[in-house]
Amino acid sequence: MTIEITTIDARRRPPAPLPLERVGELAAHPDALVWLDVTEPSREELTALAKALDLPSLAVEDAVEGRQRPKVDRYENCVVLVAYAATLGDGSDGMVSLRELELLVSRRWVLTVWQGPSARIDRFREAVLTDTRPAALTPSGVAYAILDEVVDGYFDVLEHLQDRIEAIDEAVWSRPDDADLSEAFALRRDLTRFRRVVAPMREVLTVTARREGDVIDDVIDEELRDLVDHVVTVHEEIEMSRELLVAALEGHMSVVSNRLNEVVLKVSAWAAIIAVPTVIASIYGMNFRHMPELAWTYGYPFALGLMVGCALALYLAFRHQRWL
Repeated sequence: MTIEITTIDARRRPPAPLPLERVGELAAHPDALVWLDVTEPSREELTALAKALDLPSLAVEDAVEGRQRPKVDRYENCVVLVAYAATLGDGSDGMVSLRELELLVSRRWVLTVWQGPSARIDRFREAVLTDTRPAALTPSGVAYAILDEVVDGYFDVLEHLQDRIEAIDEAVWSRPDDADLSEAFALRRDLTRFRRVVAPMREVLTVTARREGDVIDDVIDEELRDLVDHVVTVHEEIEMSRELLVAALEGHMSVVSNRLNEVVLKVSAWAAIIAVPTVIASIYGMNFRHMPELAWTYGYPFALGLMVGCALALYLAFRHQRWL
């Protein structure tokens, strides 16, 4: 487990070393705001944190198991939100990387639990420490800064996916090949995974904004509504991108089918052109004794001329029909 403990006050101090044993003591202080950022904790480590912060057992179980659907749960002393942060993979394939985040918000502390390998956490910490709003000194403000950074990451990933779709769409009509088809299917998989984590976020944020005596302050109502609008925009763009990708795939199949039809027509035309001389040659190659043309002086050149004439006529006919 990797744990970063940050105390947040008006001076926006950076993370300072703090023993885990002092978390409960500091979190209970009326003037303290503690943000604990935890990466890949074990069950025993989360149990220790649960004792220090009096965490609900069900929330601890969800954090241990992971692979939760985006949701929001209310407990007596905290609110638990599950979301996914989306980033671009480090490889050249540009695949989307999703990291599960359990965000627990109390009146005195904020706990973020990350599932999966740690990556680019600094931008979340920077977003919290550089927030100059008065509300940023409250747990609700810290939670909003984290969620805002998560949603901003959605726009970055969405822009990358749309660029990939445009590249595939251009390639489909200019030089379709198997590599483009593989890229299109990989992109469809990324879009589907991305949509699964974005679609429920609208409900999560809407329910979070409906405070029913929980720990979320009303000072971030406007910000939460703005986040809902952003999530709706991302979801709508994802749906449009899926439609464009489906159209690109259909275009790819159409181009491939048309090219296959052209090949079939050309093969059929040349087969017909070759078949006619073959039939004529077969007739005169049967070696029957009584064939009038065998004794004719011009029989041989006539047969050759007939072959050439029929083949040329068929060739011109197929050219006229644009089979060749």
